[in-house]
Amino acid sequence: MRELIKSYQVWNPTTDKPDHTAIVWKENDNYYQSQHWATTEQFDLDSLSTSKSIPIPMQIFKGRWHPSLTESPPVPPTGSFLKRLCILLPDDYDSDEPEKPGVWTPGDYLVKEAKVYEILKQHPHPNICVYYGCVRDVDHITAICLKRYGCTLMYAVWESDPTLNHAAILDGVSKGLTFLHETLGLVHNDINPANIALDDTGDPVIIDFDSCIPIGEAIGLSSKAGTPGWTMEPMPTIALPENDIYGLEQIGEFMKGKQFIDIVPIIQENLKGGI
Repeated sequence: MRELIKSYQVWNPTTDKPDHTAIVWKENDNYYQSQHWATTEQFDLDSLSTSKSIPIPMQIFKGRWHPSLTESPPVPPTGSFLKRLCILLPDDYDSDEPEKPGVWTPGDYLVKEAKVYEILKQHPHPNICVYYGCVRDVDHITAICLKRYGCTLMYAVWESDPTLNHAAILDGVSKGLTFLHETLGLVHNDINPANIALDDTGDPVIIDFDSCIPIGEAIGLSSKAGTPGWTMEPMPTIALPENDIYGLEQIGEFMKGKQFIDIVPIIQENLKGGI
């Protein structure tokens, strides 16, 4: 019996249009990734050929446990959620050498993000998300436990939330970024409305630190880049505070209704409320 895990619409960066659908599915205890040319039509899961699909080694989605990490409570705290990796093979994945030396796996990025949260945990700020620890599976990390917030700024703006205080939101995000830059020496590198959550009082909270690295570090070697449409062009290659300031400026334009770039396929998972 086959089980659909997830389907992803893959865009062509050259044409900025949908190119194909990546399908992740499971049969017995084996996971596979297939490519379907249609981006809008339904596909038949049972018709997918295992010989034309790529087996997914699930171990690459687990990070190696590090003693510097905090282990989350056995029962997640009330009002929290577990951030897990999307099961989707990286663009540079080599099926002949799943864990190729020198090539970062999704699990490596998960550990790297967790280490950023450890820094944030030691230096909390009201405009930066709350971290509780990591889910440990023997010698591996499988998820990051974070506080759940009501919704993203992206969702609130698109829903025309009348309670939004634009000035207070920009001020709160600015304070969070100043603390991140000047106190911790870090750059978020992916500031956009989908990465700003709103707490119970409507105050902004910066979330999603999988692109965060120290100021001056090269982007792309061991880090992810920002979100197209909300990041400077050409894409920055060095982590600098101005990368985040640009994102903050775009958020201001977005709240004024001047920044409605169609990036729904990229951030649609963040628009569903619970963060």
